[in-house]
Amino acid sequence: MAAKGSASKEIITQKILETFEGAFKYDKEIRIPIIEDGVEVQIKVTLTCAKTNVESGMDNAIPGAETATTITPKAIDNHGVAEVTEEEKQNVLKAMQALGL
Repeated sequence: MAAKGSASKEIITQKILETFEGAFKYDKEIRIPIIEDGVEVQIKVTLTCAKTNVESGMDNAIPGAETATTITPKAIDNHGVAEVTEEEKQNVLKAMQALGL
């Protein structure tokens, strides 16, 4: 049986690798090389599946504590290709611009 969230982590890993030129996997990390002040630095990204879900904006929430919710998580379709919305494309472009990529 696969570890909890492993399919989701793979989807996210692929998106990160596609988004950042030169990004690569190193052991269990994703490395993103960036030039900062004329010197290359590597940003390390690791993905883990949360043991307990919390909601966005609940920064002070205690994991596992009961909160009122009306959000229904979307199921991940591991058999199809995720479609990127125009809004998501614009958000990525803005982020890349802000990072000087």
